[in-house]
This record gives sequence, structure tokens and C-alpha cells, in this order.
Amino acid sequence: MIDFLNNFFSISQFIPHGHCYLWKPGLVWLHLVSDVFTALAYYSIPVMLVYFVRKRRDVPFDWIFIMFGTFIVACGTTHLMDVWTLWHPTYWLSGLIKAVTAFISVLTAIKLVPLIPKALALPSPTQLEAANYQLAKEIAERIRTEEVLRESEQRWQLALRGNNDGIWDWNVQTNKIFFSSRWKEMLGYEDNEISDRLDERLKRVHPDDIGWVTQAIQDYFAQKTPLYTNEHRVLCKDGTYKWILDRGQALWDENGNVVRMTGTQKDITERKQAEKVLSSLLEQLESKVEKRTVELTRINQSLQAEITERQRIEEALRESEQRFRATFHQAAVGIAHVAIDGRWLLVNQKLCDILGYTPEELQLLTFQDITHPNDLNADLKYINQILADNIQTYSMEKRYLHKDASIVWVNLTVSLMREPNGEPKYFISVVEDISERKAAQRDRRRWEEQIQASLSEKEVLLKEIYHRVKNNLQVISSLLSLQSAYIKDEHDLVIFKQSQQRIASMALVHEKLYQSQDLAKINFGEYIRDLIASLFSAYEVNEDAIALNININDRVFLGLDTAIPCSLIIHELVSNSLKYAFPADRNGTIYIEINQNQNHQITLIVSDDGIGLPANFNFKKIASLGWQLVDALTNQLSGNINIQGSMGVECQLTFALT
Repeated sequence: MIDFLNNFFSISQFIPHGHCYLWKPGLVWLHLVSDVFTALAYYSIPVMLVYFVRKRRDVPFDWIFIMFGTFIVACGTTHLMDVWTLWHPTYWLSGLIKAVTAFISVLTAIKLVPLIPKALALPSPTQLEAANYQLAKEIAERIRTEEVLRESEQRWQLALRGNNDGIWDWNVQTNKIFFSSRWKEMLGYEDNEISDRLDERLKRVHPDDIGWVTQAIQDYFAQKTPLYTNEHRVLCKDGTYKWILDRGQALWDENGNVVRMTGTQKDITERKQAEKVLSSLLEQLESKVEKRTVELTRINQSLQAEITERQRIEEALRESEQRFRATFHQAAVGIAHVAIDGRWLLVNQKLCDILGYTPEELQLLTFQDITHPNDLNADLKYINQILADNIQTYSMEKRYLHKDASIVWVNLTVSLMREPNGEPKYFISVVEDISERKAAQRDRRRWEEQIQASLSEKEVLLKEIYHRVKNNLQVISSLLSLQSAYIKDEHDLVIFKQSQQRIASMALVHEKLYQSQDLAKINFGEYIRDLIASLFSAYEVNEDAIALNININDRVFLGLDTAIPCSLIIHELVSNSLKYAFPADRNGTIYIEINQNQNHQITLIVSDDGIGLPANFNFKKIASLGWQLVDALTNQLSGNINIQGSMGVECQLTFALT
């Protein structure tokens, strides 16, 4: 190898190339200068090619420039070797460099052959100019379109800001939905707090309403309904729910598929609240009618029971069974019959709601299966004591395991049913869910400030309720007055006017509560004066003929549950005196007294010096709605009433404040 390298770089085997030029200075310098400048030119060209490629990286086929540069550098090197061999005959090295140059040249030529068609396919300057012109035209058209869209967007935003309803626009194909600022403002959100996803709307629908909202949209998409209109509750940012009226229209494509739906959202919470108040008033009236009906039914059953003792016993047993079933299945607490080994024999729906199981699932378990491990020993200890007859019943607070693995705190009361021979039969368990109470105890300190802050709001709301109830009772009174104009029968007309006066007396209670500083109670003395003045006006009493003597303790304050029945009793008694005590323009006096002793017992006296009552008068046996109402309201107050009618009429009612 060393010999090869020595021969390869040897200069003794050959003569310098200058001998071929006979060392003529002119000829030598001609070749020397020509080769040097040619080499310099060859070396500078690749530098410029590399610089061009680096600056224009978008130029296609940049690798061919690298190959050209390599080829040119190799050619320049051969010219430098020609200068070298003028004095140093290393022809082997010179030949190797030429061989490398030849290889690079041939390789470049081969790579250039398939590149020529691709280079010819590049667009000419004329084509590029035409493409640039078309591109500039499209850009101008796009700018014009964007300007039109911008103007349309401005008109759309002005329409949104001028509309008090919330706007939503649902792209059904992408499930993206646009909410206007007013839509978000209704729920208490800022613009950036709600995204454009469809679930932002669905997850705020009340769980009890989501079913019919979804069904209404599906029916409208299926074109079963001509319009989409729905009323439901939506969750606000502060955790409350608002009632909204949701309306919308959709756009279908040629295949009958919905592609877009746009609609509005209107806040109807106040309307719903008004409907709820009106519904509550109607329910109260229906409840009173129902109670009266129940009383009449019970009286009728009592009369039927007197026919035969057997029928009375059978009816009592039937009613007892119905009451037991109603109490068991509709109780506000969980009730169960549990076997001695802990199996659930019979459970009511409330217990299932507390534990999350169906009745069938519970009957496959024992109470030990769902009792918290830390509470099981204490529970079993009580069970053993009650089975041993050491105790008759026990109560404890314990934890059950809900079906979803959460913990439910309950107050458990257990007693044991035995066979006639004394053998244990089954346990009766009463289960009260106290999870909220437990949570409230833990969170009481945290909620106290919030409760204090909301007291003022509750006071305003309570006043508004009293005001609305009073207004609604006045509306009912006005409706009765309007209806009475169409009544021809004098007896029916009197009944209507009496009902109107009773409603007015109840409305007056709510008005006094609304005006009172203490929203829970009213000054009953002040109320009685206004009530009697209203009755004297309604019956057109001549105050010169019938005098009024009122002796009232102004420190008597009554709550709503006591004030309404008491006011109705005074209304009936004073009305009877005005109608019957002073016939043929007879003069007289009506006396009203009310006081309260130290034991919080109220004494109400209503008397007159009129013609009095019949000797055998018994108001409980008279078929008069007024006296029946007095009796029922006295029982409601848990009071006693004493009526004397020998000289005039004196009615004395006593009851205790609770």
C-alpha cells in the first residue's frame, strides 16, 4: 500500500508538463493564467448557486443546483491541477481528479434527462401573470363579500340589542349553537361564560322538563307540529330556575333533513308565579269544600252505622284498612315490616326513595346488607334487647348505604309485633331521612351569613304574597259581585253577598299583614274596627239607631292561621245581630270585647240587646251555614263557645294561642 501511494504521488517517473511547452515563457504564462482564471470562475459559480438556493427555498428541483455546483467545482479543480503539473508531474492524481469530474458530470447529465419535462411543465411568465390577475379578482370579490357580510352582521347585532327576548341559532349539522347576549343575560351570565356547544343549553334545562323539551323538538323536526313552542324551566348562574317561553322555526333541505333552527327565549317567570298563586288560592277553596264534604260524609257514615252494629263494625274495619294503606304507602317517612332475620317483608315507596332500591330489590336484601358497618353492632344490640323483651321500642340515628353507594343518614324507630302466644312475629320500622338535617348541621355556620342576607328578600317576597293574596281575594269578591247581577232569586243573591263579605274579611286580614311591621301577626283590635266598619257599611246601618261599643285590648296580635277563622266568626256573629236582632227599626247596641290573659288565652265576646234567641235554641242542630261555619271554625281554633239568648244574645269564645 505504501509503494502504491509512493508511485501515486511520485514525480520522478514523469517529466513536468512544462517540457511540452519547451518552457517558453509566453506559452507557459498563457496556460497558467487561463487555467487559474477558469478555476476561479468555476469556484465562484457554485457559491452564487448555493446562495440563490438558500434565499429562494420555494424554487423547485433545488437539488439539481447542488449537483451543478459540485460538477463545476470538480471542473475548476482539474484546471488547478493543470497549473500544478506544469512543474510537478503528479499525473496519477490529476487523472483521478478528472475521473471524479467525469463521474459527477455523467451523473448530473443522467439526473437532468427526466428533469427537463418537469421544468418545461412549469408555468410561463404569461401564465403566472394571468393567474395573478384571476387571484387579484377573487380577492377583490372576497373583500366585497366580507363588507356585505359585515353590514349584515351589524344589522343583526342591532336587531339583537333592540329585542328584549333572547335569541339562539342552532346549526343542526355541526351541533354548534349561537346565543345572543340577551339570552345569556337572562340566566345571569357574561358573553364569554357560555360556549357555543349544544349541551350548554340542554344541561341547564330542569331535569323534570328535559323529557318534554326533547320530545317537542323531535315532534317538530318530524313535522308533527307546525311550530315549536315550549314552556320549561332553565337553570340560572345563581342556582335558581327561571320559567321561559321557547319558540323557534327550522330550515329543511331538499331531502327533508333539518339543517338549521333559530328561535327566541322569553322570561315568563312572573307569569308562572302569578299562576301558582292563583292555583294555590283555588286549591285552598277546593280544600275547604273537600273538608266540608268529608265532614258530611263522616256524618252520613255515622248515621248508617247506627242502623246495625254489624255494618258499623265492617265499615270501621274497611276505613281502618284504607287509612292504614294510605298512611303506609303515602307516608312522608319510610315504613317497613322486617322479618326477625332482617329480611325486608313489606316496604313503602318513601323508603324505596330514601334507599334508591325498588320494592322487589329490597325484598331480596336484609337490613344488615345495607347498614353502614360502623352502625351495625349498635343496631343488632337493640334488636337483641327488644327480642328479649327488655325494651318495647328503640330509636337511633344510623347510616344506610344507598344503591349508588352514597351514605344516607336516617332516624330509625323500631317496635316488635308478637303473635298471640308471645312469639316474635316481625318488626315495624319507621325510617326518617335526616341526611339534609345532618348536612345542614355541618353547613349551618356556612349558611348563616347567606340566610341573614336573604332575610330582607324573604320579607319583601312575603309582603308581595300577602298583597297578591289580598288582590286575588278582591278579584274573587268582584267576580261574585258581577255574577250576582245575573241572579234573580233573592235567597241565592243573599248567599252570594254573604260569601262576598266573608272573602272581603279574609282579604282584610292579608291587607293588615301586608301593612304590618311584623309580617307574621296583625294588630287584631285595629283589624276588628275596620271589619265592623265594613259590615255597617255593607248592611247600610243607621248609626243613630244601632250603637257600637268596642272594648278591645290593643296588645292582642294574632297570626294568619288564627286571625282568619277568628275574623270569620266575628263576621258571622255581627252579621246575625245586624240582620235579626233589631227588627222593625228597633234601636239597640252591639258590644264587642276581646282580651288576652297572662296564660295567652283569648276571650272574644260579641253581644247585642236585641230580641234574643228562642228558648230551645241549639246552634249545632240548626241547618244554617253561618252557625255551622262558627262551629267548624271554633273547632279549628280548639276553642269553646258559649251562647246565651234570654235577654239579647251574648256569644263568648275562648281559645288558647299556640
